[in-house]
Amino acid sequence: MLADDNATATPGPGHLGRVRPQDLARALGYGGLTWLLHALVMNNDGVWGLQRYLGWWPLPLAIGCLAVALRQLQVVATSATMAVAGIVLLLVGSSGGFFLVFESVFTLVLWGGARVSRAAEHGSLVLTALLTIVMYFVTGSAAISVTLALVAAMVLMMPAQWAGNLRHARELAASEARTAAAMDEAAAARSAAQAAEHERMLVTERTTMAREVHDVLSARLAAIALQSGAALNAPQNPALAARAMDEIRAQSVNGIEELNTMIRMLHRGTPLAPAGSLGDVPALLQTYSGSGLRVAYRNELPGRGSTLDAVTQATIYRTINESLVNFAKHAPESELSLSLVPRDGSVLFSASNPVAAGSPGGAAGGHGTGTGLRGMRARSAELGGSFRISTANNAFAVSMSLPTGHRPPAAAPGEPALPLGHAPAQLNEGTT
Repeated sequence: MLADDNATATPGPGHLGRVRPQDLARALGYGGLTWLLHALVMNNDGVWGLQRYLGWWPLPLAIGCLAVALRQLQVVATSATMAVAGIVLLLVGSSGGFFLVFESVFTLVLWGGARVSRAAEHGSLVLTALLTIVMYFVTGSAAISVTLALVAAMVLMMPAQWAGNLRHARELAASEARTAAAMDEAAAARSAAQAAEHERMLVTERTTMAREVHDVLSARLAAIALQSGAALNAPQNPALAARAMDEIRAQSVNGIEELNTMIRMLHRGTPLAPAGSLGDVPALLQTYSGSGLRVAYRNELPGRGSTLDAVTQATIYRTINESLVNFAKHAPESELSLSLVPRDGSVLFSASNPVAAGSPGGAAGGHGTGTGLRGMRARSAELGGSFRISTANNAFAVSMSLPTGHRPPAAAPGEPALPLGHAPAQLNEGTT
């Protein structure tokens, strides 16, 4: 039989839909071998008196070789054609029928569907056994039966086992290729997930730093603007001007130090420490009320909130600071009310000021970029709290509820937390 030149092909279903040059060469090879056998008068005996039709051998041979050439178009049909043509050749006495029967079994096992391939592989074994048994009962000769068994094994069982081994090897290679592809996809997915997580962390860090810079600069610059405005509006009051200049210098120095602290933390990669506490609120209020703003502050928390953890106090401090900045920017002619009250295991902070009808101004800002509002909302969300804005009844109000059970993460060993924007309070709180 001709060597299998399809050893590198991938087995597929029964219908493959293409004609290959290798199959055409195989068909011509079988035709040439059969012609050579007839030229050398190497034929077998015909049966049932059909040997008289031996002269017609080119016809079934041509049909069988055509089926070999076209076997990729329809595996089952062409294999059946090969088998019928091969049997006809054997019946009339042409040895070329062995080639076609061999190729029929080989094609079914190698190129047929999974069920067809298994059936052909098992059927070749069963058919070999049946032919041997039938021959023994017909002839009663063990020698003839064994001879037929050997021939049947070479024509039926050998191509089935050969093609089966090729098919199994190819399926294993395909399975390994799929596994490798799946592993590559999984590795690519892990890489993409890591890149996305890295990008998310960068975005989070940038957002946090933007919020911190906004809080520091807006608070300090707003205080400087208020104090300088107060000094410019009272040129005949040297004492007020001196106090304003002292406050402007203090705010400038503190702001520079806070920015330097953030830069140092960025270089070291350490997290920003909680900045500000409820004890610092009176001094913060004095900075704004000293420039003429009307601010009312009420703190009804037990112990004035001193028992709250540092992160919660810093969040409230930053929210009060942002409310004062926006109030001074958008509604300085009205009065800002700030309050802290306990509420069902939480701390409720409220800030409100009246606004004229149709005016967008308020403690949270009307014409600004919204950075302060987003910062307030983000800080409350980080602690599992809630944040709301209201503009009902000609008043602008913000409210924030924070759970009191939050505890800040411990600082890493050897990395003490550095305060950001911490200014010791010197005044008792009250209404200013």
